[in-house]
Amino acid sequence: MAVAASPIPRVPARRDARRRGEPRPFDFRRPTTLSREHVRTMQIVQETLARGFTTTFASALRAVTNVSIRDIEQRPYDEYVRVLPNPGVHTLLSLRPLSGTAMLQIPLPVAFAMTELLLGGSGRADQPRRGLTDLEQALVRGIVEQTLPEIRYSFEQIVMLEPAIAGVEANPQFAQLAAPTDMVIIASFDVKIEAVTDVMTLCIPFSSLQPHLEALSVNANARDQSPDKAARQRAQLQDHVNGSPVQASAVFRPLVAATSTLVGLEVGDVILLHHPVDHPLTLEVGGVPTYDVTIGRLNRYLALQVGDTAPQQTRTPSRLRVVKHP
Repeated sequence: MAVAASPIPRVPARRDARRRGEPRPFDFRRPTTLSREHVRTMQIVQETLARGFTTTFASALRAVTNVSIRDIEQRPYDEYVRVLPNPGVHTLLSLRPLSGTAMLQIPLPVAFAMTELLLGGSGRADQPRRGLTDLEQALVRGIVEQTLPEIRYSFEQIVMLEPAIAGVEANPQFAQLAAPTDMVIIASFDVKIEAVTDVMTLCIPFSSLQPHLEALSVNANARDQSPDKAARQRAQLQDHVNGSPVQASAVFRPLVAATSTLVGLEVGDVILLHHPVDHPLTLEVGGVPTYDVTIGRLNRYLALQVGDTAPQQTRTPSRLRVVKHP
């Protein structure tokens, strides 16, 4: 009797277990990105700033206000500007000592709600679709000026800023913060004022913040190192310092002389130092006064005996006098 052989079941290949990492797209226009440490730092800064915005808006408008952090991202400046509304309220901020200019973008519905509340209105949700008048722009600028101390306070852990308003633009294309391909850090905030809700953004060039973020990371790594490692580094530093040569010299009272007196010096002339014999000399190490020393002799060598610590003030120089050799 013939028995038909049943087909051997095929075992599926375990591709998932051996699958390598999926390729990820790389944008050559964005070679530099925020690290996780930088994102955490900026998250703390923007959360502090959001609380400051909430307090400032609530006290200035006398209305129910809430500002919360929405997102922090990094994009090319051109990509950010293309999505901004026109017209809008784009306040340019000078953040010295940072180079460049930052921009605080306030949505038009939020700006109209602010002006309406400042003028005694209710801050209703239906707002006009137009640009701000000069009066409305001045009112919004006054509120932004009140937020400058909050911006300074929130960035204290990164860099001490002196924020100031550099201008206000209705068209974002006129706000030239950076080159189109330069990277900027964009912090988005959810703003709710009475019945109006919208998204406000703060744009800062990445190149101006990057050195301070890197320095903050280096300091954090130094603080996080173990006590044993810190002790070894101190011992190594002390060994290097102890073996470093320095220049030491015993200095008389300084003299001031005219150029003609120095040019007229001849062999055999005697220079009067105006330094009393019983007064000590000053021992300088690397040009820094350290001790008062008394000059003397030990066996066949001239010697200095260390006395008290030298005063920090410089001794008053005396006029150079020369006794001509007969």
